[in-house]
Amino acid sequence: MKQKGGDTATKGRGKTAAVPVSELAYPTPACKVLLSPKAGISRELTRLTQAAAKEISVAAYAFSSKYLGNALVKAMKRGVKVRLILDMNNARKSYSIDEWLIENGIDVRFIKLKRGCMHHKILIVDRIRLMTGSYNFTNDSEFRNYEAAIFTDDTKLIAPFIAEFDRLWSLAEPVAVSGGKG
Repeated sequence: MKQKGGDTATKGRGKTAAVPVSELAYPTPACKVLLSPKAGISRELTRLTQAAAKEISVAAYAFSSKYLGNALVKAMKRGVKVRLILDMNNARKSYSIDEWLIENGIDVRFIKLKRGCMHHKILIVDRIRLMTGSYNFTNDSEFRNYEAAIFTDDTKLIAPFIAEFDRLWSLAEPVAVSGGKG
Protein backbone atom coordinates (compact mmCIF):
# COMPACT_ATOMS: atom_id res chain seq x y z
CA MET A 1 0.00 0.00 0.00
CA LYS A 2 1.77 3.14 -1.19
CA GLN A 3 0.73 6.57 -0.14
CA LYS A 4 1.11 9.71 -2.19
CA GLY A 5 2.88 12.78 -0.94
CA GLY A 6 6.30 11.33 -0.20
CA ASP A 7 5.66 10.18 3.37
CA THR A 8 8.97 8.63 4.38
CA ALA A 9 10.73 7.28 7.41
CA THR A 10 14.36 6.67 8.21
CA LYS A 11 15.03 2.98 8.05
CA GLY A 12 18.28 1.13 8.51
CA ARG A 13 21.70 2.79 8.54
CA GLY A 14 20.79 6.38 7.87
CA LYS A 15 19.04 5.54 4.63
CA THR A 16 15.67 7.09 3.94
CA ALA A 17 13.16 4.72 2.43
CA ALA A 18 9.60 5.39 1.37
CA VAL A 19 7.45 3.62 3.93
CA PRO A 20 3.69 4.09 4.11
CA VAL A 21 2.91 5.97 7.32
CA SER A 22 0.30 3.37 8.26
CA GLU A 23 3.04 0.71 8.44
CA LEU A 24 5.42 2.62 10.71
CA ALA A 25 6.14 0.93 14.01
CA TYR A 26 4.97 2.82 17.08
CA PRO A 27 7.60 3.09 19.84
CA THR A 28 5.97 0.33 21.87
CA PRO A 29 4.77 -3.03 20.58
CA ALA A 30 1.57 -2.45 22.57
CA CYS A 31 0.40 0.14 20.01
CA LYS A 32 -0.77 0.14 16.41
CA VAL A 33 -1.45 3.25 14.33
CA LEU A 34 -3.76 3.28 11.31
CA LEU A 35 -4.43 6.27 9.07
CA SER A 36 -7.45 6.56 6.81
CA PRO A 37 -8.98 6.93 4.33
CA LYS A 38 -9.16 3.28 3.39
CA ALA A 39 -6.64 2.06 5.99
CA GLY A 40 -8.94 -0.64 7.30
CA ILE A 41 -9.72 1.04 10.61
CA SER A 42 -13.28 -0.31 10.61
CA ARG A 43 -11.94 -3.84 10.02
CA GLU A 44 -9.56 -3.42 12.96
CA LEU A 45 -12.42 -2.11 15.12
CA THR A 46 -14.52 -5.13 14.14
CA ARG A 47 -11.66 -7.48 15.10
CA LEU A 48 -11.41 -5.65 18.41
CA THR A 49 -15.14 -6.03 19.12
CA GLN A 50 -15.03 -9.71 18.12
CA ALA A 51 -12.29 -10.25 20.71
CA ALA A 52 -14.42 -8.74 23.50
CA ALA A 53 -15.33 -11.15 26.27
CA LYS A 54 -17.06 -8.92 28.84
CA GLU A 55 -17.53 -5.29 27.90
CA ILE A 56 -17.29 -2.72 25.11
CA SER A 57 -17.50 0.98 25.99
CA VAL A 58 -17.81 3.58 23.23
CA ALA A 59 -17.85 7.38 23.52
CA ALA A 60 -18.40 9.19 20.24
CA TYR A 61 -19.55 12.50 18.88
CA ALA A 62 -20.93 10.83 15.76
CA PHE A 63 -21.97 7.25 15.05
CA SER A 64 -23.30 6.30 11.63
CA SER A 65 -21.20 3.25 10.74
CA LYS A 66 -23.59 0.36 10.19
CA TYR A 67 -20.51 -1.88 9.83
CA LEU A 68 -19.35 -1.14 13.38
CA GLY A 69 -22.94 -0.99 14.62
CA ASN A 70 -23.49 -4.57 13.42
CA ALA A 71 -20.29 -5.65 15.18
CA LEU A 72 -21.52 -4.10 18.46
CA VAL A 73 -24.92 -5.79 18.15
CA LYS A 74 -23.24 -9.16 17.47
CA ALA A 75 -21.04 -8.69 20.55
CA MET A 76 -24.09 -7.83 22.67
CA LYS A 77 -25.92 -10.92 21.39
CA ARG A 78 -23.07 -13.15 22.54
CA GLY A 79 -23.31 -11.70 26.06
CA VAL A 80 -20.88 -8.77 25.93
CA LYS A 81 -22.08 -5.66 27.79
CA VAL A 82 -22.08 -2.81 25.24
CA ARG A 83 -22.37 0.83 26.34
CA LEU A 84 -22.42 3.82 23.99
CA ILE A 85 -22.29 7.52 24.89
CA LEU A 86 -23.21 10.02 22.18
CA ASP A 87 -23.17 13.80 22.26
CA MET A 88 -26.74 15.12 22.48
CA ASN A 89 -26.02 17.73 19.79
CA ASN A 90 -25.36 14.98 17.27
CA ALA A 91 -27.90 12.43 18.48
CA ARG A 92 -30.95 11.29 16.56
CA LYS A 93 -29.85 12.96 13.36
CA SER A 94 -31.03 11.46 10.08
CA TYR A 95 -27.58 9.95 9.39
CA SER A 96 -27.07 8.55 12.91
CA ILE A 97 -27.83 4.92 13.70
CA ASP A 98 -28.36 5.52 17.44
CA GLU A 99 -32.07 4.68 17.19
CA TRP A 100 -31.26 1.40 15.38
CA LEU A 101 -28.65 0.52 18.03
CA ILE A 102 -31.18 1.14 20.83
CA GLU A 103 -33.80 -0.97 19.03
CA ASN A 104 -31.23 -3.77 18.83
CA GLY A 105 -30.48 -3.74 22.57
CA ILE A 106 -27.41 -1.52 22.84
CA ASP A 107 -27.33 0.57 26.04
CA VAL A 108 -27.13 4.12 24.63
CA ARG A 109 -26.87 7.32 26.63
CA PHE A 110 -26.83 10.91 25.42
CA ILE A 111 -24.75 13.58 27.10
CA LYS A 112 -25.35 17.31 26.94
CA LEU A 113 -22.56 19.44 28.31
CA LYS A 114 -23.07 22.99 29.57
CA ARG A 115 -20.35 24.21 27.22
CA GLY A 116 -18.96 22.62 24.09
CA CYS A 117 -19.61 19.08 22.99
CA MET A 118 -18.45 15.59 23.89
CA HIS A 119 -16.09 15.10 20.97
CA HIS A 120 -14.29 11.92 22.09
CA LYS A 121 -13.64 9.00 19.80
CA ILE A 122 -13.04 6.17 22.25
CA LEU A 123 -13.65 2.42 22.07
CA ILE A 124 -12.56 0.35 25.07
CA VAL A 125 -12.73 -3.46 25.08
CA ASP A 126 -12.70 -5.41 28.36
CA ARG A 127 -10.93 -2.44 29.99
CA ILE A 128 -7.65 -3.73 28.51
CA ARG A 129 -7.77 -2.57 24.87
CA LEU A 130 -8.32 0.92 23.50
CA MET A 131 -8.88 2.69 20.21
CA THR A 132 -8.74 6.48 20.16
CA GLY A 133 -7.77 9.23 17.75
CA SER A 134 -9.55 11.55 15.34
CA TYR A 135 -11.54 8.72 13.73
CA ASN A 136 -15.30 9.16 14.09
CA PHE A 137 -17.43 6.04 13.82
CA THR A 138 -18.80 7.10 10.43
CA ASN A 139 -18.53 5.98 6.81
CA ASP A 140 -16.89 9.30 5.88
CA SER A 141 -14.11 8.61 8.39
CA GLU A 142 -13.43 5.25 6.79
CA PHE A 143 -13.62 6.16 3.13
CA ARG A 144 -13.26 9.94 2.67
CA ASN A 145 -11.67 11.77 5.59
CA TYR A 146 -8.06 11.74 6.66
CA GLU A 147 -8.24 10.30 10.17
CA ALA A 148 -5.97 8.68 12.74
CA ALA A 149 -6.67 5.72 15.00
CA ILE A 150 -4.38 4.45 17.72
CA PHE A 151 -4.95 0.95 19.09
CA THR A 152 -3.22 -0.07 22.31
CA ASP A 153 -3.29 -2.56 25.15
CA ASP A 154 -1.01 -0.42 27.34
CA THR A 155 -2.97 -0.37 30.61
CA LYS A 156 -1.25 2.81 31.85
CA LEU A 157 -2.40 4.61 28.73
CA ILE A 158 -5.89 3.10 28.88
CA ALA A 159 -6.59 3.90 32.57
CA PRO A 160 -7.44 7.62 32.10
CA PHE A 161 -9.75 6.75 29.20
CA ILE A 162 -11.62 4.26 31.40
CA ALA A 163 -11.96 6.90 34.13
CA GLU A 164 -13.20 9.46 31.58
CA PHE A 165 -15.71 7.04 30.09
CA ASP A 166 -17.05 6.08 33.53
CA ARG A 167 -17.33 9.77 34.51
CA LEU A 168 -19.23 10.63 31.33
CA TRP A 169 -21.45 7.54 31.68
CA SER A 170 -22.54 8.74 35.13
CA LEU A 171 -23.45 12.16 33.66
CA ALA A 172 -25.18 10.88 30.53
CA GLU A 173 -28.93 10.31 30.27
CA PRO A 174 -30.33 6.87 29.40
CA VAL A 175 -32.53 6.91 26.31
CA ALA A 176 -35.22 4.73 24.84
CA VAL A 177 -36.50 4.25 21.33
CA SER A 178 -38.29 7.43 20.27
CA GLY A 179 -40.28 5.92 17.44
CA GLY A 180 -38.68 8.18 14.86
CA LYS A 181 -35.88 10.57 14.10
CA GLY A 182 -36.03 14.10 15.13
